[in-house]
Amino acid sequence: MSVFDSTEPRFFRPSDSGRVRRNYRSIQVQRLFSVLRTIVVVLLVAIGLTLLYRRMQSDARFAVRHLEIAGAQHTSRADLDRLTRSYLGTNLFHLDIAGLRRDVSSLPWVSSVQIEKTLPDTLRLVIVERTPVALAETSGSVSYVDDRGVAFAPLTPSVGDPDLPLISAAAGSDIARCVAILHQLRASDPDLYARVSEVRPVPPNGFAFFDRQLRAVIYANEFDLSKWRDFYAIANAEHFVAGDVAYADLRFDGRVVVKPLRAMPAVNIAPRPMVPVQITN
Repeated sequence: MSVFDSTEPRFFRPSDSGRVRRNYRSIQVQRLFSVLRTIVVVLLVAIGLTLLYRRMQSDARFAVRHLEIAGAQHTSRADLDRLTRSYLGTNLFHLDIAGLRRDVSSLPWVSSVQIEKTLPDTLRLVIVERTPVALAETSGSVSYVDDRGVAFAPLTPSVGDPDLPLISAAAGSDIARCVAILHQLRASDPDLYARVSEVRPVPPNGFAFFDRQLRAVIYANEFDLSKWRDFYAIANAEHFVAGDVAYADLRFDGRVVVKPLRAMPAVNIAPRPMVPVQITN
């Protein structure tokens, strides 16, 4: 028997097509109600969150009443209170964070500040202060200088370290250049760095360092720092003490020139091959 002659329903098709259409419409209606129910739930949640947000924005319970400060070692609480006074009573959610950060960062010792809100009414400032690496003499006063070469606060007996190296006769980029050479010297030879009490720039790319032990000026370029050990070897061999040397100049190729304050014969001394030291009267 051919399959075309079979009386069996092909592919198990139901004989009642009307019932199929009714079932299909029922399924579509159920899906539509499901979508509408989801939309209603989302709208209710959105409305609730909006009402809650507006309530929080206007609720006096979230007004700033407490100010906590961390990290302020050299920045006075009085200065911080003066700058933050206008923010007290402001709703935490209306607070101008950028303005507050700008105001606090204007204080000399403040390098950066993090602002944290703690519900319901507390504001916390975490301050990172500048680290002074030198002192700079500018316009008749002495100021602290940070690692970027920025003079940021005057030297006072109550804050900072008065024993830092002094940068003299410098301004702007020259201060930054002196800070860079001090950083290089401290990293490469801490013992030599400890002997430097003052540095000033010497055009075009040199420096004059004052040695606190010999009480003498050391002239050097950035690439002459390795000659310092040669000079100190000669100073030890000649038994130089504080006040014996006016200056030592390391900027000459292949030699070190020393100007003593006491009479000495002009000789060339080589503590190491190819590095003679010329002593001139």
